[in-house]
Amino acid sequence: MNTAPNHGEDHTGDEQCTVLTFDLEGDRYCVKTDTIASVLGVGDDSALTDATDPWNAGAITVANERVRVIDLPRVFGSSFQTPARVDAPKLIVFDTTDDSGRHYGWLIDDVGTTRTVDADTLESPYVSTTHVKGRLEIEGAPVIWLDERTIHE
Repeated sequence: MNTAPNHGEDHTGDEQCTVLTFDLEGDRYCVKTDTIASVLGVGDDSALTDATDPWNAGAITVANERVRVIDLPRVFGSSFQTPARVDAPKLIVFDTTDDSGRHYGWLIDDVGTTRTVDADTLESPYVSTTHVKGRLEIEGAPVIWLDERTIHE
């Protein structure tokens, strides 16, 4: 089956899916690859990082499509302010669009690689939150699996 578990569900059997790993302020996160349209480099992110609301940090146009940007380093970081932005942030663009037809995009520090994981190994998050599906280990390192649906709500 190529689906990730919903938080709180019981799972049996082998549930394999592919995730894309990425970094935010030294922590490793992941999201299912089948929800992603593309990953892009961001040359000038100053307009996005100066936004007052990191959940709606602005919009950019990519291939004639509008992308609503969520500044994840500020949302999930130690504060809403990111004093030390990485030099070449990335943007994960999702298939999902908002009510006005703009795709969602997550500004991240760095993109990792895709990995096929066993969703049955997903453990509950340390803290109860709707934005995190759970945690797992990939290549011996802890990874936080984000729930893109609840982040986009």
